Parts: sequence; structure tokens; C-alpha cells
Amino acid sequence: MASPQLTPKSFAMKFATAGAIAASVALLIVVPRVVGMSWNDVFAVLAKLSITTVIALGALWWLGIWTHTFVLTAALPGLSQRRALLLNLSGSAVSNLVPFGGAAGIGVGYAMAKTWRITPGNFASFTAISNLWNVIGKLLVGSALVAGSVIAGLQLPPSMRNAVVYGSGALLLAALLLVGAFGHPVVSRAISRGWDRAVNAVFARMGISRRVHVEGVLDRLRRACSESIAAGWGQLTAGVLAYMGLQAALLAGCLLAVGAHTPLLVIAVAFGVERILSLFPFTPGGSGVAELGSVAVLVALGGDPALMAAGVLLYRTFTFLLEIPVGGASTIVWILYRTRLASRIEATA
Repeated sequence: MASPQLTPKSFAMKFATAGAIAASVALLIVVPRVVGMSWNDVFAVLAKLSITTVIALGALWWLGIWTHTFVLTAALPGLSQRRALLLNLSGSAVSNLVPFGGAAGIGVGYAMAKTWRITPGNFASFTAISNLWNVIGKLLVGSALVAGSVIAGLQLPPSMRNAVVYGSGALLLAALLLVGAFGHPVVSRAISRGWDRAVNAVFARMGISRRVHVEGVLDRLRRACSESIAAGWGQLTAGVLAYMGLQAALLAGCLLAVGAHTPLLVIAVAFGVERILSLFPFTPGGSGVAELGSVAVLVALGGDPALMAAGVLLYRTFTFLLEIPVGGASTIVWILYRTRLASRIEATA
């Protein structure tokens, strides 16, 4: 039997997966040294949590998940909240398992959408809009919270302060460019042409004959999304902001649950950093990187290392880890339902 051929794409995926595993293991070693704590101390704090506290935090997490369905139903008119919830959970379960898992999550969502007779064009528009609003929301809210906290008088270490201010400015600019790319045809063409020229110039210098043509693709996608965005931009924006607000409340609740009485400005900057770093693509959901960044900020601002790490770990357990089994179980239930439905149709045919 011939062994499977190693293509560049499969090699890249294996390399990315190995890199993600190596990064996660390295972060398990690096985090305690960076913030000055031990995992034993963290687990000792978490072991003191009561069942009532965990249930209350879980209810707050679920409220955020349900609130996010308003973003999805605005991105695809006619989509019910029940189906939006299923798409959200199943996609998160897959994308949280592998690096660059967003594409795999979209694949699962598309398989479901086909059974609901959603056209490929409508699903592509839905995917672009919902992901665009989520990314812009994380960039805008994250950079605004971080910069706003500094402006409001939060005293960061000088090196961290410079990184925060300049980084937030760059992210704010990136978010505005994304808005312009989808919101105005002139801005869209200017950005896509600039991208094409820059990437193709790099390819030419490297001797790569392949050329990219983002301009036409982006313009077609912008036109396809324009009607849904024009009709639902208010609900999209309100949904993302409400979802972010509930996640920030969850972080505050998790820190309070482990006994950390953290000032609101400190929570705001930590949440902003975590939201931005969760976009890091090389580990699933920015895992490891997001935790390290938010814990480092909390400790740098005077927090107890063990309490801060325990609070952030508890928060990420809800917003990242819990989505895997819940989303996986939801997907299995949907598959079983579809299988039984198909069997009944065959029996009555």
C-alpha cells in the first residue's frame, strides 16, 4: 500500500500543529517564571471554589453565548437563534482544537447550513460579516480599553506603557482600515490595490511567479455583504458590544471568585489585552498567549501572581475550554437528529 504523499499544504498544517503544541508546552513552563508563581499555588486557589460560584459563572458565560446569537442572526437574515447558537458552539468546538482552526469551524458550519438550504453565497456573506464584526470588535474594544485605562490614570511600567500606547494606536488603525475596506468602495479598492502591489513585489523579489489579485475578490465580497450590513449594522454592533461586556463581567467575576479584589481599570486593561491576543492565529484561540499577556498585566499592576493566574485560568476555562465539549456534544446531537430524520423519511418514502 502506497504511503500518503506529503504535500506542501499537509506539511504546513503538520508544522503548524507541532508548533502550536510546542508553544503551549513552553508557555506552561514560561508563565510561572514570568509572573512569579507555581501551578500548585494556582490549583490550590481553584480547589477552594464552591459549586454555587462555578454555576453562577457558568450562567454568566451562557448568557454571553446566547447574546452572541444576535450578531449571527443579523449577519444572516432568516437564521433562527437556535440555529445560530448551534453554529456558534459547533464552530468554536472545532476551531478551539487546532491552530488556524477557523477554516475547519467554517467547514462544519457550512455542512450544517447546506441541510438548512442556505445557499453557498449567503453562507459566505454570513461568514465574512460575522467574523469581520468579531475581529473589529476585539480590536476596537481591546485597544480602546487599554488606551482609555492609561489615559484615565492607570500607572503602567514605562516599557509596558509605551508598548500599550503604540500598539493600541496601530490596532485602532487596523480596525478602521477593516471598516473602510468593507464600508466604502474607494477605500476598499485603495487597500486591496496596495495589498496586491506589496505582496506581488515581495513574490517577484523571491522569484515566485504566482501573483495575488485581492482587489476583485474583496470588491465582490463587499458588494455581496453590503445589503446585510446596511440592514443589520446596528444589531451587529450592539450584539458584539453586549457580548464583550458580558465577557468582561465574566473576567471580573472570575477574579472576584478566587479572592482577587481587582480595580475596574486594571480589569479593563487586562481584558483589552486578552481580547487582542485571542486573535493570535498560531495557537487555537490564542491559547497560552492570551493567558500569559493578561496575567502579566495583572501582576505588573500589583496583583497577587497566584490569584491573578487562577482568575484568568478560570475565565479562559469558560471562554475557551468549555466551548469544546459543549460544542462537540451539540454537534453530535445534531448529527443524530439528522440521521434519525433521514431514516424516517426513507421509511415513509
